[in-house]
Amino acid sequence: MATMRVVQVPRPNGSFEIVERPVPDPGPGSVRVKVQACGICHSDSLVKEGTYPG
Repeated sequence: MATMRVVQVPRPNGSFEIVERPVPDPGPGSVRVKVQACGICHSDSLVKEGTYPG
């Protein structure tokens, strides 16, 4: 089975972790898109810390 690397926060105020997960099959009417890179915005880190929305 194909896998992908994902970033997760396993618990409130936890650190970002990179983990391997199975690549899900697209559902009806959906497509799979290959992502080369992505970023996060400041509000993502605030959600991780539990301070947004306040």
